[in-house]
Amino acid sequence: MYWLRLENRGRNLEARQLPANVTIVDWTGGRKKVGWWNYPRLLKSFKDVVKKTKPDLIHAGPIQRTALLPALAEYHPLVTMSWGFDLLQDAERNFFYRWLTRFVLDRTDVFVADCLTLQRKAQSFGFPPQRSVIFPWGVDLKLFNPHDRGFMRRQVGYEKDLLILHTRSWERRYGVDVALRGFTLALKHEPNLRLFMLGGGLKERWVKAFVEKQGLESRVHFCGFKPNNKLTQYYQAADIFLSASHIDGSSVALMEALACGCPALVSDISSNKEWITHGKQGWLFQDGDAEDLAVKIIEISKRQKVLKEYGKRARKTAEQKADWSENFQQLEYAYELAMEITEKK
Repeated sequence: MYWLRLENRGRNLEARQLPANVTIVDWTGGRKKVGWWNYPRLLKSFKDVVKKTKPDLIHAGPIQRTALLPALAEYHPLVTMSWGFDLLQDAERNFFYRWLTRFVLDRTDVFVADCLTLQRKAQSFGFPPQRSVIFPWGVDLKLFNPHDRGFMRRQVGYEKDLLILHTRSWERRYGVDVALRGFTLALKHEPNLRLFMLGGGLKERWVKAFVEKQGLESRVHFCGFKPNNKLTQYYQAADIFLSASHIDGSSVALMEALACGCPALVSDISSNKEWITHGKQGWLFQDGDAEDLAVKIIEISKRQKVLKEYGKRARKTAEQKADWSENFQQLEYAYELAMEITEKK
């Protein structure tokens, strides 16, 4: 297996080493951020890599930037994978992005989506559903587990407070502003709230300025970036996981929370509804509505006795739908289907 990286944005949260049978491709790209003006040079280098490595198939994504290269090179079999934002946001930016989306999908043998929402979106661009595969990612259920929830909470402290965990990037598409505004509104009615915010993002200056302006320094805790092998303890310590995302596929962060027995409070976008049933393993609030989010937080704070039962259901959902060792077989099927389709051409 060869791994070709399109660009390097200087951030890596994966602590594990690549498997021994994965070879990193040394090519023109992969060293810095990439602009459209770089593509003629990248395409030439990409064709040279393909000629040298002779792959059985190419798996590429997101659609408009990464999968564009094998599409331009007219390579088959091509398995194109959506990353959520590429179809739900970028594809509707303007005429150019719509054209790019259709161009790549028209040259794709098999399309891989991590949820039904993305499969239907690809279908709206004319991609046949019989050549699409649902691969909802998944997590390591042994690593992400609920076994030490009580211990981790005592380690973190604030046992009398409702501890809310936010691990999504601090960007507009992930609704970080809605999350903070909703938390602030709820705090006026329920002073026993705390918010742990992991990571960072493009809106970091706004986030920290908002917290300071609202006087939330003692209630909002910035925990920084954490590698995947350190995330478990935060999910185990939290009472609820919060995601105010406006655009998403099957969120791996959501799966991690569920696997750790952490109930989820998420926006009611269609992809989240594929994982969360309101009142079962979590709660839904109206997308973009900070006031509705605040109402839900207040309700949860007043009914904390249900958290344990919700957490059990969350773990069960993860075991049924988010097991990486099971879900990976769908990706293998996508590869087999792509090769079969190419052989018939």
